Amino acid sequence: MKKRLINLQPVKDKVRDKLIEKYNTTQFMNMNDTIDIKLDVKDILEEYMNERQSTEPQVFITSEAYIKMRTLVDKTSTELGWYGFVSKLPGLDNVYVIEDIIVYPQKVTGATCEQDEDRMFEFEMSLTTEQVRARRFQGHSHVNMGVTPSGVDEAFYQDLLSQVRDYYIIMVTNKRGENHIRFYDMENNIVYTELELKILLENGTGVDQWYDTAMENLEKPIPVVTNTIGNTNFKGSIFDDEE
Repeated sequence: MKKRLINLQPVKDKVRDKLIEKYNTTQFMNMNDTIDIKLDVKDILEEYMNERQSTEPQVFITSEAYIKMRTLVDKTSTELGWYGFVSKLPGLDNVYVIEDIIVYPQKVTGATCEQDEDRMFEFEMSLTTEQVRARRFQGHSHVNMGVTPSGVDEAFYQDLLSQVRDYYIIMVTNKRGENHIRFYDMENNIVYTELELKILLENGTGVDQWYDTAMENLEKPIPVVTNTIGNTNFKGSIFDDEE
């Protein structure tokens, strides 16, 4: 998982303030016409990041929502997009669950999908208040292409994020099952990338946890080591006790 700033302006403001502070301090100590001011921007950036009260997010998706999403991608020959309803697990500030997804009105081609603005008002009005509040996920398919967001995608994300004050999740996927996932922590001005999407089973167990439990029932054979001593082949551990 990697993280970076969403908006660089706060750091630029810190750099400006530091430059002014250093200038004012140095001006009275330097009798020359030239004042040499140096700043370590990396230190300023690290200081800003350390001030953010943010924890790395974990993003889960219910098995039902995951099946719906994969069915859309696998059975559709064009790009298409969807929204998702997200909840936070009680008592766990950094765990988010995509509960369900819904396809919005859109115009699609093999390489694009755009909201159908003529039909979006009716779609928006069909959502409940709870759904509007929980709509914190947007995903779309790149069909058989790579999952790096395009310039059009990035512009669409900026438009989405302009209305968000807490958090938002975006995802690009394709028929090969490749994913590009971002988590925007708007409150702390941080976007996390290269996230893993974890599947949550109906009983609330993560599929990875289920897998680990299932593997406990597998018994693997103990490897047999063959050592050649002179002309004699000896199988087993050389540390085995003799009977």
